[in-house]
This record gives sequence, C-alpha cells and structure tokens, in this order.
Amino acid sequence: MANYLVRAALTILAVSFLFMSIGCNLDSRPKRAPVSGTVTYRNQPVKGAVVNFVPVAGDNIATGLTDAQGKYQLGTFELTDGALVGQHKVSIVARGPERDPKPSEMVGMMPGTKVPGDPIIPQKYFTPDTSGLTFEVTRQGSKQADFQLQD
Repeated sequence: MANYLVRAALTILAVSFLFMSIGCNLDSRPKRAPVSGTVTYRNQPVKGAVVNFVPVAGDNIATGLTDAQGKYQLGTFELTDGALVGQHKVSIVARGPERDPKPSEMVGMMPGTKVPGDPIIPQKYFTPDTSGLTFEVTRQGSKQADFQLQD
C-alpha cells in the first residue's frame, strides 16, 4: 500500500510539473512587438503626451507616455511589452498642467476642484478617428514610430 501511495504521489507531482511548465511557456495573448518613437510639435519635443495605438482589428490598445525629449515606448498588457502586430490608428493627447476652473466651468463643481490643463497640441490629435495618424506594427517592431504634429 505504501508503494502505491508513493507512486501515486510521484505521478501527481510529475503531471503537475508538466502542466506548470507548459503553462509558463505559453503566452496566449496576441502577438506584440516593441514600439518606440518621438512626438514633436512645431519642431519641439512634446513632454507628457499620452500616445495610444488603437488596432484596426482588435481591442487591445497600446499606450505610452512621452518624456522630456518627446520619446515614448508602448505597452499593451505590461508597461513596455509593445503593441499588437498589425495596422493601428493613433491618438496623441497632450495638455498643460491642471488649472483652476473658469467661472463658466464651475457649475456643479466643488470649491478647489482643478480641471485638466489646456491643450498644448491641436485637439484633432486627441482621438484616433480625427488625428489622421496611422502606423503599422510589424513582427520586428519599430524604434522609429515618430510623429511630427502640425497645426
């Protein structure tokens, strides 16, 4: 009986190890590739802009935030795991610092509430359908997903 229990325990351990090793090596999430680039407006880097890659076919948006040099790196499921492979529409949102509301904006607001800062780039870039920006992410990814925004 003891021999049977030892063999059963070893079999359970072996099967458990097999399933764990298979599960750890398979990423069932869609294929992603690293994407980074630079955002400029009027030939100046745009700091603090949120860059969104919206897949034309799919739901998983990749997002990145520009640094002081306007550089960004995208992430979909993790901070820097890249964007889904395929065609994307792109939106870029950049605003100045939060500010006090104007008198016309204060209706229904609590005193001391701040509102989002004023846009520092044209608002047409704020949504993927009006930005006119697109990018195709290949399996190799890209370090040159650069956007030079215009008025």
